[in-house]
Amino acid sequence: MDAVFHVITLAALAFFAYWLRLLKAGTETAVKTTAEEAAKAVMRQLQWTAELARELQKTRGVERQELRFKGYGALWAKLRPLAIYDDTAINKTALRDLSASLSNWYFSESGGLLLTPQSRDFYFALQDLLRATSTAEGESDVERSLESEAGLRSAFASALATAGSNEATAALDYFSAGSFDDWESKASDLGRMWRKGVNQVAPVWNTLDGKQRFATLQQVGSVLRTSLVNDLDSRLR
Repeated sequence: MDAVFHVITLAALAFFAYWLRLLKAGTETAVKTTAEEAAKAVMRQLQWTAELARELQKTRGVERQELRFKGYGALWAKLRPLAIYDDTAINKTALRDLSASLSNWYFSESGGLLLTPQSRDFYFALQDLLRATSTAEGESDVERSLESEAGLRSAFASALATAGSNEATAALDYFSAGSFDDWESKASDLGRMWRKGVNQVAPVWNTLDGKQRFATLQQVGSVLRTSLVNDLDSRLR
């Protein structure tokens, strides 16, 4: 009987140990499965949060772009006095008025706050030129020309040569080429070169003839308008 009892005890212990192993394995599997499901749930939550953040950023970008369209359009309209086909008289008073008008735009709610690094220096190049020429001593008459855009660009290039402005000449060549695929990467450096070069024209302003003066104002305004178009277009690609 003792032997039978011993055998039964051993069998019971073996069964209990086997049951414990099964229970442990089941528990580990359940824990592992639960952990995996929890990790997947966390990843889904993180992905959803990231996706939401991307969508919010996209929405804000669209809203900024809509505001920029409005703001740039208003700035474009203010540049009309410098257009080839306008007949507004250009004198010191007109230049001061234009500078003030641009400043009013800049400090409006859809003005300078929306200027990007790619377009900012092109705006200030014109403002610097307007301030310098409207306060220059001596004769400052500007002669409107019936020349084509190419003719005015040539006259402006001549004015830049007189001023020794190689940096602005290099920037002007970029705009003359008319290929703006690399605009976003190059525009900031071009803007700095352009502003520095345009500022070199002011000291020789009184040595320029009336046609060169108009060409300078017209081209600096034209380049600003082109920079605004490129700035908007590069953000639609």
